[in-house]
Amino acid sequence: MEVILASKSPRRLQLLQCAGLAVEVMPSHIDETALTNESVPDMVMRLCQEKAKACPIETRPIIAADTLVSLHEEALGQPDNLAHAKHMLQQLSGQRQSVLTAVCVRLGTEILTERVITHVQFRDISDAELDVYLAHNDVLDKAGAYAIQAGAASFITQVDGPLDNVIGLPVTQTLNMLKKLEPSL
Repeated sequence: MEVILASKSPRRLQLLQCAGLAVEVMPSHIDETALTNESVPDMVMRLCQEKAKACPIETRPIIAADTLVSLHEEALGQPDNLAHAKHMLQQLSGQRQSVLTAVCVRLGTEILTERVITHVQFRDISDAELDVYLAHNDVLDKAGAYAIQAGAASFITQVDGPLDNVIGLPVTQTLNMLKKLEPSL
C-alpha cells in the first residue's frame, strides 16, 4: 500500500517502511503552540489532526502523528537548543514520564485518530553523562530531547507500553486505522 507521511521524521518513515508500506514524505507545517489550559493528551490529538488536515486531499491515505513527553502534566516537546535539551533531560532524570503519540490517518475526508501512551522510567543521570549524550546524539528534533533507540536507552530502567510509540509511531494502531479506511490492506 502507498501512503503519505505528513512528517519529516526519519524514525516514522523507517517504522512505516519496515511495516511494508511504500511511503511518500510530504511534511505538513503547522503552529505547534499549546492552547491556553490545553492538556497534554488534548494537545497531541489536536496537533496530529491539524497536521493531517494541512495536507491536500489525496487518493492515498495520509498519516500524521505528534509525540509529546509529559512530565507532571507538562508537555515537553522538541528542545529549542542544546541548553534547553539539557534542561529537559535534567527534569526527566530519576522520573517516570508519559510519552503520548497521537496518530491521525486521513483518506479523503474520512479521518481516524488514536492516542497511545507509554510510561518511561529514567534512572538518575549525572550532568557529565548528559554532556556526553548531548555531544554524540542529535536531540533537537525529538520530544523530551531523547531517543530511546539511541544513546538514551542507557537512561531508561523501565518501559510500560509500546516501544515504537516512544520512537514516534505506534505501528500496530496505525496499521489498524489504515485497514479500517482501506480494507484491502
